[in-house]
Amino acid sequence: MVIKTNIAAWEISRVLIDTSSLADIIFAHTFDQMKLSRNQLQPSKSPLIGFGGKQIQALGKISLPVSFGNQANARTEYITFDIVDLYYLYNAILGRGFTTRFNAALHMAYLSMKIPALHGIITVRGSQKEARNIEKAIYRAQRNINVVESADKELEPLDMPRGKTDMAGQEETKLTPLQKELPDRKVTISSELSKAEEEELMQTLAKNKDIFAWSASDLQGVSRDIIQHELNINENTRPRKQKQRKMSEDRILAAKAEI
Repeated sequence: MVIKTNIAAWEISRVLIDTSSLADIIFAHTFDQMKLSRNQLQPSKSPLIGFGGKQIQALGKISLPVSFGNQANARTEYITFDIVDLYYLYNAILGRGFTTRFNAALHMAYLSMKIPALHGIITVRGSQKEARNIEKAIYRAQRNINVVESADKELEPLDMPRGKTDMAGQEETKLTPLQKELPDRKVTISSELSKAEEEELMQTLAKNKDIFAWSASDLQGVSRDIIQHELNINENTRPRKQKQRKMSEDRILAAKAEI
């Protein structure tokens, strides 16, 4: 869920609400644009884990006011942020510390967040358009939100040529005919297998070649004996209506009180 919010009197866009994050984060490029001095940062002793499985040491911590609502109904709380010097397409991440402090209730399906305030409920809505634009900017090799790189190795996803993604660590594969007499029917296997492993795998695939579908005509479907269910109804049977069920008096009163 991507929102806009007011942090330290600055309207910050591209703020990610991540309920799985234990830390509230502002990225260094955003922190610098907010005209805040790094001398205000307090030392951060614990490293952050989860950015591509790496341990990241924050530049420091700082407590900043975060505000929602309008003049008629507003709420402000101080959130302790970790300032992280990483290249990221979001400007900030609000995690569990934020949701706990604000008692925020989120409904991701509706892209809506509700926060209790002095004069009523404040509703904050996420931007689906902004979220999709950010998602498009992350190329396929970096689709996992936790996969990021350090600032000294900045990524340039918007400038990367289409079709030339960095797939470091991806297993190399090759196409091999399943049967020598039918060279056009190939299967994809790993190219890193030993000769013995490859022979064993091909023998197993050849024994089960009947499960492969090379054309639409090979799709024979599933037997009706497996998937077909029947509901037998006697047309001569008279329909019957069940008796109306009544609640006890105390339950009726409780239901009326709740309604």
